[in-house]
Amino acid sequence: MEYKWSNETRLDTLTVQGSDNVLIFTGPGERAEVHLKEGTIEKVIFTGEGKEPTTITLPEAHAMVVGEKNFERNVFHFLKPGGPAPTMRLGITIHKGEGTWSSLPHDFELNTEKGFEEVFFYIMKGATERGIQVGRGVWYDNAPVDSVWPIKNNTFGTVPMGYHPVVGEPNVHVSYVWVYLAKKKSWEKVK
Repeated sequence: MEYKWSNETRLDTLTVQGSDNVLIFTGPGERAEVHLKEGTIEKVIFTGEGKEPTTITLPEAHAMVVGEKNFERNVFHFLKPGGPAPTMRLGITIHKGEGTWSSLPHDFELNTEKGFEEVFFYIMKGATERGIQVGRGVWYDNAPVDSVWPIKNNTFGTVPMGYHPVVGEPNVHVSYVWVYLAKKKSWEKVK
């Protein structure tokens, strides 16, 4: 069964599809096939124009703990600067706890600019398997957004550049695969 969207698809060059625990993200000359297993990324197969495929597994991802208190989470970067992908950045964020917040913006995202595209794929466990996504900033075409929308397990969501925290309903654990195109060096989340 094809995965659905939690909100309107607002993308310019990034394309997204997925079903049966496989997500496909495509950008100009770049393609990432994400294999999910037991609520996390098992492996990412990246293919770049004219290059052999590269497989990255969870133990090879760049791991870090971000935030504190009710917005502490584990973040795993699979496609990062200096890796096989020229602009595609991809990883998974795993909340610590249930009903907790995350996705507080990186500094560069607070200086909103045209052209930024990001997608989340939500993995919700427990109770209702639902949550809420906040979006305050701009879409890729510089159209402003200041909205909140419901999210469900195994759905995609377009996320604007700007402030975009996400939270699970009570007793719901949130994880999400994220992918964006770092079209500018200043848009890198890790160095």
